[in-house]
Amino acid sequence: MIVRACRRVAWVGVLIATFARAQDTAAREFELKSPDGRIALRIRFQEPGSTDLPRWSASFAGERVLEDCRLGLEVEDDGELLAGAMPSDVTRRSHDERIAVRFGKAEYARDRFEELRLVCGIEGRLPVQIVLRCHDDAIAFRYELPPAPGRDALRVLAEGSTFGLAGDPRIHTQFLPHFRTSHEHEVRDVSLGEVPAGQLLDVPLTVAREGGPFLSITEAALLRYAGMSLRRDGTSRQLTAAFAPRDDGAIAVRSLPFVTPWRVVLVADRLGALLESQTLYCLNEAPDFDPSWVKPGKLTWPWWNGYRFEKERGEPILSLNSAKQHIDWCAANGIAFHALVADETDTPWYVQSKPGLFPDPGADATRARADFDLPAIRDHATARGVRLWTWVHHEVVRGREEEVFAAFERLGWSGVMVDFLDRDDQATVEFAEAVLHAAARHHVLVHFHGMYKPSGWQRTFPHLMNHEGSLNLEYLKWTARCTPEHTLRVAFTRLIAGPMDYHLGGFRAVLPKDFAPRNDAPNVLGTRGHQLALYVVLDNPSPMVADYPAAYRDQPGFDFVVAVPTWWDETRVLDAAIGRVLVTARRRDGEWWLGAATAGEAREIVVPLSFLPEGPLAMQLWRDGDGVAVDPNALAIEEREVARKDVLRVRVGSGGGFVARIGVKR
Repeated sequence: MIVRACRRVAWVGVLIATFARAQDTAAREFELKSPDGRIALRIRFQEPGSTDLPRWSASFAGERVLEDCRLGLEVEDDGELLAGAMPSDVTRRSHDERIAVRFGKAEYARDRFEELRLVCGIEGRLPVQIVLRCHDDAIAFRYELPPAPGRDALRVLAEGSTFGLAGDPRIHTQFLPHFRTSHEHEVRDVSLGEVPAGQLLDVPLTVAREGGPFLSITEAALLRYAGMSLRRDGTSRQLTAAFAPRDDGAIAVRSLPFVTPWRVVLVADRLGALLESQTLYCLNEAPDFDPSWVKPGKLTWPWWNGYRFEKERGEPILSLNSAKQHIDWCAANGIAFHALVADETDTPWYVQSKPGLFPDPGADATRARADFDLPAIRDHATARGVRLWTWVHHEVVRGREEEVFAAFERLGWSGVMVDFLDRDDQATVEFAEAVLHAAARHHVLVHFHGMYKPSGWQRTFPHLMNHEGSLNLEYLKWTARCTPEHTLRVAFTRLIAGPMDYHLGGFRAVLPKDFAPRNDAPNVLGTRGHQLALYVVLDNPSPMVADYPAAYRDQPGFDFVVAVPTWWDETRVLDAAIGRVLVTARRRDGEWWLGAATAGEAREIVVPLSFLPEGPLAMQLWRDGDGVAVDPNALAIEEREVARKDVLRVRVGSGGGFVARIGVKR
């Protein structure tokens, strides 16, 4: 698997761009449609002399989904740039391009859209360009500010972007207490009318109407700017863009010229199509470095299981003998990385004078602790073909990004988790960018934890494996809040934004009545089949195998964990209901991998196999066993032949699931 990680380097791309200058720049209304014609957007400017903002609305397949949405950008000295503005120049463009995707949900993305660019301004104010795009599955817009003589730094004070939802639909989102957050909260399911005035809402925010269409509001290409949340505007149906302020109160301080991130509304007639979308990826720029060194894969995560190899703790986790034991196990099972995080007191591997994960002023991530024989561990890992992953608190990296990542390359770290960012103001976003630039120069893969949602950065930074940004299975160390129902709400909100780390691999499933949180060797909720399915239904090119190695010994289903790929050539979501079920089929080369995760009562999952190629195919099936109602670890393994005309019917337990491998190579 690892050898083949760089196979997507030769592509045939098609780019068609046409430009059309509008005949009447004095018009007050403009329409833009998606290439397939299903999305129609109409933008309206106010009467001359008005100080109101431009408004837009949108429909999907003839049904109004967004209405009376506003556009606005307020900057210091000039005020609201679009108040009363009229377009002085209008340009249209068509675009259709095939884009290579590295380590994602498909081997390529189709970047197809119609674009409308409106140059707006009023004498005495900075001009601003509104750029709107209609993709076949999304609406995207941003503001662009060109160079201005005599103007250097510009302070953005507010953004007037709003999203007016037609009717009173159900929305699915995290209610945020404030801007200083890890974005690790339960996902709420409420009608828009039930959202308190002024409530801060996380994105992606998913809008579900009975029978569709389905929407998800988020952003793309977040760079050198504060991340977007939403806030309900009084008791109206408007959701207003909200941003974590800088210490000086501004949203962002930027030099001219600059562009804002894309504001994006994904739109689909199927809920699962929101998860299939690649538009966020397309809205980002290609990398400016050669990413051929990027090789994802699975990794151990001893912090989750309590720093052990066997059921009982043995030698210290950072000792040479313990590391060798883990590395040999990784090599035997095709696990690409072994993670060395901290010792049994949660004190990191690097120089730090006080115990615990949180650093003191003298903490230094460029130097390993004296009692940690990293050179010998590195030599053993290299000899076994296993790479080393580590962890750092973000405070020991801030302001020293180049120095720290140069040290990581010298020390032999191939990947790192940067943790506890817990904010998405401009300074934090710029810090994350600095980390990724330094990591690219020194060939280090990156996970971000305690982190805001992705915005398609995986295109620009292919070495960014994932973000956390969700209440995930680590919480079972302390609480029962990460239930199968919760996971299947996260899957239709946070996961829409991009790859997500979820602490996969727990092999001690218990019934809800028997669950008790514990920090060491934690239990999980949901059946063994459900836990296996998460390796398929969740996007993550570098997922954890987080339980201790002995927990997998002679256990049914571990063969699936070893074999399942971590990135894909094709993805199809076959069944989807928020908080209830997610069935996803993914192809890697000639094999299809099927994952079904459910919540709630036991049921039969019915999957037509019409996505398969012609011909009989061998299938391996791992499903909830007959005794799963008593022991949620019960797993039945079957082998049989299937064809595309068949319908697969699988009985799963409460909070259950199954996985299948079809087209198995003998």
